[in-house]
Amino acid sequence: MRLSRLWNGRWNSIRNKIFISTIIFLIIPFILTFNWMNKTLENVIERKIGSSAQESLYLVNLNIGLFLEDMLRSSVDIATNSSITKLLKEPESYTRYEKLRLNDTVLNRLYSSYFTNTYVTLFDLEGRWLSTSYLPEQLHEQYVGAEWYKEMLNKPYQQKWMFNYNERLYMDRKPIVTLVKTITDLPSARNIGMVVFSVSEMDLRRYLGGLSGEVYLVDQEGIVVSSLTKSMVGKSLSNESYIHSVQTGVNGQEIFKKNGEKWIVNYGTVSINGWKLVQLVPYDTVFKEIYDIRHANWVVFVLILIVFLLITLSIAYQISKPLKLLRKRMRELEDRGFHSTLSVSGPQETASLIETYNRMVKEIRGLLLRVKEEYEQKEEMRFRALQAQINPHFLLNTINNIKWMAYIRNDGEVGDMLSNLGGILEGSIGRGGSLTPLRQELDYIENYVGLMRMRFHDIELVIDVPSEFMEQEVIQIMLQPAIENSLIHGIEPSGAPGRIIVSAQIEGALFLLEVSDNGVGMTEERLAEIRLGLESGESRGEGSRRIGIRNVHDRLRLQYGELYGIRIFSELGQGTKVQYVLPVHRVSREDKP
Repeated sequence: MRLSRLWNGRWNSIRNKIFISTIIFLIIPFILTFNWMNKTLENVIERKIGSSAQESLYLVNLNIGLFLEDMLRSSVDIATNSSITKLLKEPESYTRYEKLRLNDTVLNRLYSSYFTNTYVTLFDLEGRWLSTSYLPEQLHEQYVGAEWYKEMLNKPYQQKWMFNYNERLYMDRKPIVTLVKTITDLPSARNIGMVVFSVSEMDLRRYLGGLSGEVYLVDQEGIVVSSLTKSMVGKSLSNESYIHSVQTGVNGQEIFKKNGEKWIVNYGTVSINGWKLVQLVPYDTVFKEIYDIRHANWVVFVLILIVFLLITLSIAYQISKPLKLLRKRMRELEDRGFHSTLSVSGPQETASLIETYNRMVKEIRGLLLRVKEEYEQKEEMRFRALQAQINPHFLLNTINNIKWMAYIRNDGEVGDMLSNLGGILEGSIGRGGSLTPLRQELDYIENYVGLMRMRFHDIELVIDVPSEFMEQEVIQIMLQPAIENSLIHGIEPSGAPGRIIVSAQIEGALFLLEVSDNGVGMTEERLAEIRLGLESGESRGEGSRRIGIRNVHDRLRLQYGELYGIRIFSELGQGTKVQYVLPVHRVSREDKP
């Protein structure tokens, strides 16, 4: 307890902390600095060696990529040859002699200078084959009986890279690199056969000779496709500690341990098929010079530590003295409640701190005043908003009282009209923002149409909306302008009983809500004028001074984006349909009124 009070008292100062920390941790900075410099030196050399190795690896990778691209190009040439496609479509039209001649002129060509020996086999959909080398029955079954072979034939434009070491070999039993590609009939987009284009692994191996160390070309399963070490061809590297990083990365360099020794692995990805080019180099052979340099650094570090100790003690004393004075003055200012500032004095650094502190105090006072003013303004706006809600709610309650008085006096027609008017007023007041469930919007429309029946007696409102759509999110009072236009501009001029249908459906990610009537419709010129007004953002015609379809169209776009809004369809004498396009979105429980 006594030691704790002593530490928090006279020893808990910047000067004493700097002094004690320097004495106690003198050895630690020395070791850290020593290791840091060695690591820095190693990293520099690693980067240089890595950069040089990556450049060499890139060139080899490029050559291998060109080699594999030639294989692909050769396969495409065979697959698009008109004689080959005709043979696969009409095998009976070719005699045995013609097939042998086609084998010599098309399949047995030397397609690239990269290849010393090629093996080309052609399969049709029935499993019949034509090959530049004898195809044993076992090899034939391994191809046509494989699941991947059947899957490829079912899809057009497929290709698969493989390395064949112990299986799927021709009579000479040489390891081969194989590209299997479907031959697709372009007009029908259906496969008519398969071409298997293979080259000797030895053709790939000669491109690896430009790299030092152990070099492997590895496929996606970790199998060595080609290597300067012939015994490693066909072996799996999946158990090696570095293979996971190689398989998941694109290109790079890592250091790992193997049999107690450190190795550097450089790797790159062959873009055409995702195979990995891997180079392993012993770490010690590269960094032997670094170990010799470390011994020469000891004397330099000892001198640096001595100078560091002297400078630290001097700085500790120079820093602590003016800061004590600053702390004393700041405490005095705190006791005054930030209503005054400190006088600028002392060394340059201390004076700069005092100036910064004075500016901070002024900003704090200003922020406090602004927060107080904003709070008062928000309270005043909240009071006004509550006050603004009194009148419409008072009017709604009054209408409900009159409605029940009408029912009591057996005046059902007036009571129904007041009930509908109350429903409209309640919906227009809004509870919880401008968004509402479709169910509530349809209730509002039913009240509105019920009220309009006092003027239009022969109106039938049909709501054809499935129950699962009732919680769809819509904008408040968006259907009323369309209903009103149907009554006034569509049904009333016709002089016939009116029918308004509200329906809904989902198309992909769009919710389509439609209001259609059996009114007089409109001419193509009038329909084009209305559509232009919606798209151009300008309200035209006699209804431009009222809040209507244009207003709802703008609200939908502001709420959901430019892909949504209103579409209008109409024919003269056939009625009008107004379609609302919204995103499919159900109202959450928190949003429900």
